[in-house]
Amino acid sequence: MCKGFCRCKWSTLQFFHSTDIQGRGKNQRELKGVAAEAAWRVPVKQAQDLAGKLPLIQGMPVFCTENIATELGLSKGSLGTLVSVKYEERQPNQKYAVSATVDFPGFKGTPSDAEHPHRVLL
Repeated sequence: MCKGFCRCKWSTLQFFHSTDIQGRGKNQRELKGVAAEAAWRVPVKQAQDLAGKLPLIQGMPVFCTENIATELGLSKGSLGTLVSVKYEERQPNQKYAVSATVDFPGFKGTPSDAEHPHRVLL
């Protein structure tokens, strides 16, 4: 589905890796190397719907999965369009999403950009 969307939009398919943590409290540690690779290969349905590698494409439709700010029109199920993704590259070809800018037409907050009043930084 993502590959087809890319072809239609003449966009580039990019995968962003998750940062996976094991343990709790003071015993938390980030999975790295072979352990991280193994976690990323776990099928989404076996990982409580969490993807180890997430395909993101500029212009793709997205929706809220939580009530972020219902009074501002950002609630579960709100539809939007991905505008951009800021990421860090920790190793060659391993991008980790840090934030995303999404255009939510239903957003009723104070815009940080007058030209694009419905854009939200997540």
